[in-house]
Amino acid sequence: MTSQRKFKLFSFIFIFVNFIFLISLIQTSQASMRDNEKLTSLDMMINAGFKNHFQLVSQIINNTTSDGVELVGNVTYIVDGDTLDINGIRIRLSLVDTPERGQPGFREAKEFVSSLCLGKKGELDVDDGQRRGDRYGREIGIVYCNGVNINEKLMNERLARILADYCDISEFSKENWARDSCNITSSSNLGEP
Repeated sequence: MTSQRKFKLFSFIFIFVNFIFLISLIQTSQASMRDNEKLTSLDMMINAGFKNHFQLVSQIINNTTSDGVELVGNVTYIVDGDTLDINGIRIRLSLVDTPERGQPGFREAKEFVSSLCLGKKGELDVDDGQRRGDRYGREIGIVYCNGVNINEKLMNERLARILADYCDISEFSKENWARDSCNITSSSNLGEP
């Protein structure tokens, strides 16, 4: 049996065992709730347990140790400075906005992201505040290429600006690279990067 098949078998068994464990936890907690009527605190504990278990399973399957990473794969295409593909899935970088085709700075931002990401390992941490994606069907989040936060790098290199309209819904608005700009009201003009 190849090591890849062993890994897949181990992953399946691990997920199955965790699923059974979680089901038994729910059943036990439901019986306990009926007895004690302490619904809210127990619900919070169960939800935290689900999140931690699924996050651990996701990290094992995706072969990553980063918290929150939900997709790992090869960066196959760079659309522009704030949009790329991981394993053929279109990703829009959360909160950052780079110039569009035909605008000053477009080529520099796209080439910068290409140099860091194209053909390399990409990891996506989906923005919990924008889980439904955008109107174009893209996933939205922070992308790490070989462990480097691309959203942050674009801001540090002054190749992007913050989309302040999304600061109130993005889980990443309190990150160091976004915090100052997100304190600006959504109606303010940020100017060109």
